[in-house]
Order: sequence, then C-alpha cells, then structure tokens
Amino acid sequence: MGTKFYSTLEAAARIGVSRQTLYTWIELGLIDAPKPMREGVRLWTASQIASASKAKGKLKRGPVPKRNKKDGGR
Repeated sequence: MGTKFYSTLEAAARIGVSRQTLYTWIELGLIDAPKPMREGVRLWTASQIASASKAKGKLKRGPVPKRNKKDGGR
C-alpha cells in the first residue's frame, strides 16, 4: 500500500486548528511543512501532521491587540 497524503485543509482539521492558522505557522517558520507542489498545493503525510500536532501544544498565543477607543473598541 502507498503512502496516504492529506490536503492542508485535512491536515489542519486533524491537528485541530484552522487552515489559516496552519498557513501562519508555516509562514512564521514555527513548523516544518511539506514543500508546495504545483499551484501552491501541499500534500501532507501522517508523520508530518503528527509533528505539527506536537508543535501545537508548544505554541503560545500572541498578545491580544489593544482596542482603539476612538472607533468604538474595534
């Protein structure tokens, strides 16, 4: 049997984060991700997903931005 591959959306679901969060971690260099294939598509293996899942527990949330009183707190 061959290796099963997962899309970034599937990988994010298995890790328990949003697709955008996974992309942010990749851009910031916080996790090792597969190289993009054609048209920016990444194919993840189960071991790559497991590695990213381990990193999830170590990553901390960033500071919450302060709200601007002039625009009603938004």
